[in-house]
Amino acid sequence: MGTTDNIGGPVTQSALALSPMALLKAMRPLQWVKNGLVFLPFVFAVDVAWSTDDLGPVPGLLLRLLLVALAFCALSSAVYLFNDLMDRSGDRRHPVKRNRPIASGKVSVPVAVTVMVLLAAVGLVVMVLVEPLLGVSGGLYALINVGYSLGLKQVVLLDAFAVTSGYVIRAAAGAVAIDVTPSPWLYATTGAGALFIVLGRRFAEVRLAGDAAEDQRPVLKDYSGPFINQLLMLSGAAAWLSYTLYTVEATNLPDNNTMLFTLPLVTFGLFRYLFLLNNSERAEAPEQLIIRDLPLVLSIIGWVAVSTLVLLLNS
Repeated sequence: MGTTDNIGGPVTQSALALSPMALLKAMRPLQWVKNGLVFLPFVFAVDVAWSTDDLGPVPGLLLRLLLVALAFCALSSAVYLFNDLMDRSGDRRHPVKRNRPIASGKVSVPVAVTVMVLLAAVGLVVMVLVEPLLGVSGGLYALINVGYSLGLKQVVLLDAFAVTSGYVIRAAAGAVAIDVTPSPWLYATTGAGALFIVLGRRFAEVRLAGDAAEDQRPVLKDYSGPFINQLLMLSGAAAWLSYTLYTVEATNLPDNNTMLFTLPLVTFGLFRYLFLLNNSERAEAPEQLIIRDLPLVLSIIGWVAVSTLVLLLNS
């Protein structure tokens, strides 16, 4: 016999029980790949972070970063649970999102709220234990995302910038965790690349939803037409240019500009992502493109390999 949650949506009786797999899905584990950004300051702060004399043994630094990444996994999952709780009514009208665990009733509201609070608490506590200042990063990340769920996502452009900020905060948290000051170009590149990904998702949502775009996400009506194409091209160009300047101008990268060897891989990755945005049915889920499209995966692996080789040979 069915019942309803507190907004009148249909929920089956089984939703009142805990479903571990459904709960895990609601926590969006595929999104955890974004938390790898906390390692970027370590990778590119060759002159400091790779020295065992300045900050201590490298394994210790990596352990700190791993703890921060795991803390962001917990915190980001709490944010996704909060967002899905707020959106569960609208998600039920979406052809894909209606299958989300909370919207479909596979995870009950009380269970989702309890797990959300626990994850947020654990994530923030771990950050503070690693480095008290990280509590500010975690709190800012949570505050922006709560604001996003409560209304920013309905404001054109502000929605994209709010999501983009999460990428930059992760990179900044990685720098704080190991007490390094990366080149400002690292943050510029991270922000521009993240904005390109976020706007690409909006582009894909508009393309795949067609005339139903506004029903699925009201803000999409403001992204339709030539506007989103212009934004996507500008953000893609900004991402490419900022990365190019980063490889040349960053003071903590090799002076011989050998990091430019990674530029063809970055260029291919950007172009491949654009291709997928226009052709893939999974384009509105960038995290799936990153792990499921072989050419894109190979370009990322190649970039990591070439970057590591260049930095090791010049360290």
